[in-house]
Amino acid sequence: MSEGSSDPHAFIEVRNPVSVRADRLPVERVPIGIPGDYKPSIALLADRELLLTAFHQVKLGDGKIREDMLLVRSRDGGRTWSDRAVTGLVGREPYFSVARDGTLFITAHLLAPDVRNARGYIHSYLYRSTDGGRTWSTRPIAREDVPGSDQAEWILTSRNVLELADGTLILGVSAPGGSDWLWRSTDGAETWDTSLRCAFEGVDPSRLSWPFMAETVFWQACGGDLLALFRVDPRVFPMPGSDPPGGDQGGWYRFERLVLFRSGDGGSRWTREPEIGSFYGEMYPAILRLADGRLLLTFTVRDLRPPLGVQAVLGIETPDGFAFAFDRDRFVIDAKTPLDRESGGGFGPTLQLADGTLVTAYSWMGGDGVDRAEVARWRIPPA
Repeated sequence: MSEGSSDPHAFIEVRNPVSVRADRLPVERVPIGIPGDYKPSIALLADRELLLTAFHQVKLGDGKIREDMLLVRSRDGGRTWSDRAVTGLVGREPYFSVARDGTLFITAHLLAPDVRNARGYIHSYLYRSTDGGRTWSTRPIAREDVPGSDQAEWILTSRNVLELADGTLILGVSAPGGSDWLWRSTDGAETWDTSLRCAFEGVDPSRLSWPFMAETVFWQACGGDLLALFRVDPRVFPMPGSDPPGGDQGGWYRFERLVLFRSGDGGSRWTREPEIGSFYGEMYPAILRLADGRLLLTFTVRDLRPPLGVQAVLGIETPDGFAFAFDRDRFVIDAKTPLDRESGGGFGPTLQLADGTLVTAYSWMGGDGVDRAEVARWRIPPA
């Protein structure tokens, strides 16, 4: 698109530009898959190939569904993609993590109404591949894996598998009611030590409606502490000085927000950190360390502050963790969801290619109520 283009999606808006010194950035958008493909995640493999996964729900009648997981590949930095391939893997919201040796992980969970759910309750899966996603091993995570969860209707995991500085892999696993565990592996996820129970200072498990570790994103600070971004109920974790949205609005999931916890003992005890600066209705975080040393936090705006969709802010890494500036240099990567919608797609995350190009994966909801997946190729000017 030319500089004078009137297409509002030909650029990424930069709100309150300070360090970026531009109020919009060029972007190339590449559609992925077919209508109905939802919440894509993207990974950069060791051979520089991009791998993207998403899921597609099919309604079967009588309250039953089937959610298919798909994969597509790109060898030119996301400009073109392979044919859409439906995998034999089960579960929704598949999310990639990549270890330093190239081992690829997917976390996902299977809803109770899915016709392939023989357990009858929501449970999770950890998939592992050592050949770039061409073959996978499967690790179900169910009630028998979580002590005290015999009657639990949710068994969920953290969003990412994080590789620590010493090579240890960690994964959060939770059931409602305070059964929260940090799984650890020192052999590349061949086996897991599932014995470390987590305690969260100031958190009353009886007030939580779903597993506390669900969708958690882990990060390790330069000093070694573990940090975790949690998606939380705003009624339980209201913002200081700002009441949560009124209860008559319903759809509380749309107003959930992010809070930060820290562990200095390897994941056993966690304490609440100061606010990171995000607002109600912002979730699905992903942290990227840019080539120039800055950090980029990609997240989804779900409600309250349209446009809905994926946005990002810049930050810095500190010895104790990170700090992000939500009030400036805010990149509105995706604004395609109509303003009359209460929720769009989003999801992210963002990757950086060797030439500096950023690739963000997301889905957006059209005026017909159908989600569509795509990637945005864009750049941030040098610091």
